[in-house]
Amino acid sequence: MTNIVNQPTLGGGFKHYSGLLPANLGGGDPMHASVKIFGVTAANAAAIFRGDIVVAASATIGVQGGQDIVPNIGAPGGLVVGNGGGSLLGNASLAPNVSRWVPGDTTSLIVGCVVGFGPISLYMAKNGFQYIPALTQAWMFVETDPAVEMQITVPTVPGTAFNQLLLGGADVKANAAFQSTRFGVSGLSLDPATFLSTSTLPLRILNSSEQIGNDPTSAGFVAKVKFNVTRHVFGTGAPVED
Repeated sequence: MTNIVNQPTLGGGFKHYSGLLPANLGGGDPMHASVKIFGVTAANAAAIFRGDIVVAASATIGVQGGQDIVPNIGAPGGLVVGNGGGSLLGNASLAPNVSRWVPGDTTSLIVGCVVGFGPISLYMAKNGFQYIPALTQAWMFVETDPAVEMQITVPTVPGTAFNQLLLGGADVKANAAFQSTRFGVSGLSLDPATFLSTSTLPLRILNSSEQIGNDPTSAGFVAKVKFNVTRHVFGTGAPVED
């Protein structure tokens, strides 16, 4: 069980914007069975950080189609791949393409939350990127379990008592100013303005987490959530071809 430090200002101590953090035992590690490799193309319009939600690429978001992983791509791959030499044995449908979740999206199918990056291209390594910049071809590890429990910051106290909101729906806020390019950590938080019993919201609220000292009447508290399975590609959402 994790201890947290209550600070008067959001961002102090352990209370900070950090996106979605898998909280199940073993959840989110690269060797976990539900953590899978996905890719983004060089046309990727938005930077991606650990803790972000990603969705399946479709006709309305991202670039459809799978791609090979970097160890198989032959040199030179251009500036984006970073001239990283590979095996030249291509498999262009190995890593399905995803795109970063846009708050308010009511149609895209969620794939999961980003827990790491890789396989790493030479371009990423040479530049020391801890995140995926926009307009950069890259690969990531995504926790795809639709039942995974995750912790996330709630930046302001909801207008309704939090214990009256449990099992309801929620969306996230991007908080772009708080995402960290140095550490590759997302700026996502829950958006209290979206706490509703609406079937299209991406998340379901479970509780205020088991963290010692967590106070749901104080700004910046931590909530535990899970994905809405009706919006998840491995839940009950309609099948989608990337």
